[in-house]
Amino acid sequence: MKCDVLLTNDDGYRSVGLRVLLRELKWLGNVIAVAPEEPRNAAGLSITLHKPLRIKKIIIDDVRTFLVNGTTGDCVTIALYHILSDFPKIVCSGINVGENISLVEFFMSGTVAGAIIAALNEIPAIAFSKSVTSFNTRSTCEIGIEFEKSAKIAREIVRIILKHGLPEGIDLLNINFPQNITENTKVMLTRLAKSSFKPAVVARSDPRGKPYYWLWGEKKTEYAKGTDGFAIFSLNAISITPICLSGLSHSASSLQEIIGKIQESISRIIKN
Repeated sequence: MKCDVLLTNDDGYRSVGLRVLLRELKWLGNVIAVAPEEPRNAAGLSITLHKPLRIKKIIIDDVRTFLVNGTTGDCVTIALYHILSDFPKIVCSGINVGENISLVEFFMSGTVAGAIIAALNEIPAIAFSKSVTSFNTRSTCEIGIEFEKSAKIAREIVRIILKHGLPEGIDLLNINFPQNITENTKVMLTRLAKSSFKPAVVARSDPRGKPYYWLWGEKKTEYAKGTDGFAIFSLNAISITPICLSGLSHSASSLQEIIGKIQESISRIIKN
């Protein structure tokens, strides 16, 4: 089985973000979707090694769709090495319900993880996410319209990358759409902010008096200029962050002195 575009996400196959993006990507060629059976948010780059995975086949808007009872990482791995007979031209992940900004969310996000796995296999990849207000305060119709706008723009971005490819040295794009897009919405080239929230631990007690805990975080409202968070929340702009995976580690000559001291310690420890 072959395809031009492989689509995945971490919100599950029922997500409005995946449905609208799937409909738009159909215009660009043969699309196959491989998505989690259930939402697997904040699973990051994890893959499932401790239990068997199962695949279900369904059709969504005339597109062959495969549901996996695992993470987004599982979905892309299974797609590349089992479902497809050849690698796709591009892998798209999203559109995630909620933004994925900053270095913290880059590592936490299942949406981004789908693009990372593609990039590690040298396939151009894009992670799409959209900032949203609470679903409780907006109508389903209003939310749908905003996602449809984002999906149409995402389609054009994918079309351009399919035609021209990613620039040399760029492995993937992390793209975030603001809450409301108008004809005056700007597109900005950004970098990852360091963090998007202040972590917190909420302690509570169950009916038997035993403690349990919720990990939570208070979202930041201010970001440095030039970052993805600043583009989304201060400028209401579309943020495009290019990612070079090999650039996450550096050969720093300034560490040579420390390396030497570590080497001396190893010799001393082994001798003793």
